[in-house]
Amino acid sequence: MITTVIKRIYEIFSKSTSILPLAIYRIAFGFLMCFSQLRFMYKGWIEDCYTSPKFHFTYQYFDWIQPLDTTIMYIIVGASAVFALFVGLGMLYRVSAVLFFISFTYLELIEKSWYLNHYYFASLVAFLLIWLPAHRNYSIDALIHKNIRLSKVPSWTIIALKLQIAVVYIFGGIAKLKSDWLFEAQPLKIWLGARTDIPLIGELFQYDSTAYAFSWIGMVYDLSIPFLLWNKRCRPWAYILVIIFHVLTYILFNIGMFPWLMMAGSLIFITADEWKAIGKKIRISIKGLPAITTKEYKTSKIAIPLLLIYFVFQFTFPLRHTILTDHLLWTENGLRFSWHVMIMEKNGFTEFTVVDHENQKKFTVYPSQHLTVIQEKQMSFQPDMIWQFAHYLKKEYNKRGIENMSIYVNSKVSLNGRPSQLFIDPKTDLLAIKDVDDIYRHVMR
Repeated sequence: MITTVIKRIYEIFSKSTSILPLAIYRIAFGFLMCFSQLRFMYKGWIEDCYTSPKFHFTYQYFDWIQPLDTTIMYIIVGASAVFALFVGLGMLYRVSAVLFFISFTYLELIEKSWYLNHYYFASLVAFLLIWLPAHRNYSIDALIHKNIRLSKVPSWTIIALKLQIAVVYIFGGIAKLKSDWLFEAQPLKIWLGARTDIPLIGELFQYDSTAYAFSWIGMVYDLSIPFLLWNKRCRPWAYILVIIFHVLTYILFNIGMFPWLMMAGSLIFITADEWKAIGKKIRISIKGLPAITTKEYKTSKIAIPLLLIYFVFQFTFPLRHTILTDHLLWTENGLRFSWHVMIMEKNGFTEFTVVDHENQKKFTVYPSQHLTVIQEKQMSFQPDMIWQFAHYLKKEYNKRGIENMSIYVNSKVSLNGRPSQLFIDPKTDLLAIKDVDDIYRHVMR
């Protein structure tokens, strides 16, 4: 039975299919990420994220990743934009794909307070593109090097990208299977209630029923759209739904490039025949460069097993929070990298007390004295960041000659419109906690 299933998977993944959808995906992703990086520079976010902060909230195990000076950071972000453009053009593709993945992921890992799901998604796609022959047609590389041209590729090269999109949607839908989202319509009641000024539809947002409708529609959309896109009969209407849904979320909520990445990403489901039919209707011929060889792309024997391992990880890692905590939205232990997209409204307040045991003195520290606005906001309701900031303060007070100290935090958090309540146990000496994972045991329930 297992042998038959494995054999069937190999047959499906090895079947030849047109390279066109893969090439279109490469073009859309590359151009969109190029625009995203240029936008990052234009908005002044290089200073805000990388060079202005006195201290950076690093990711666990990645403390060694630090920003460089402002000029070099501009060069890195600019180079990342160029690498993305080259990926889109299919120019020096392999090198460009590797360099874009490295540069973009480096930038993403510098500052945890700027974490966004679509940054993580972009890194994963960039990683996958390194291994895919997306440049073997409809590219500058294929125009110059005729011997690399292909008209057909193995199905796994396209299935991989489809599965990556499906992961985002499916786990985004699972994340919405919570009482706050379905039975309290939170946080949409809060967010929509603040958008009543939008022309034409804004008046509807004053009603709770609108928030409930949006909550349930959002959950059903996320859980169903990958399957609808995968189905040939449903696909045209499903993609129209993708456009409507993400354009609406872009208008209503400040979520940056995420809607555009999902609209561009969903293009991978459109088949070559469907693209050609679209081209015929708008009188555009979609023809690739003629291949000079009839040889098919040779898949490495370990490619499919490695791909399966990769997606076993993708479908299990987002569920780690089920082991780590019973109160995910409150503790956020395992929240990052689990595709919990826009499912909570959280606000916090923190002030720290440094106790100098040698001189019997106390100092009250407000985070705004040390952090940027976004750093302070994100730190105020994330336990691991509160712990990191306490250890940063320890180093700062060490510079003043204070060695024997304790640091406590007075923290209050509001989740999805509830009244603020104590967050971290105020009796906990944060410096006595040596491992960041242990801070979650001191979160008040």
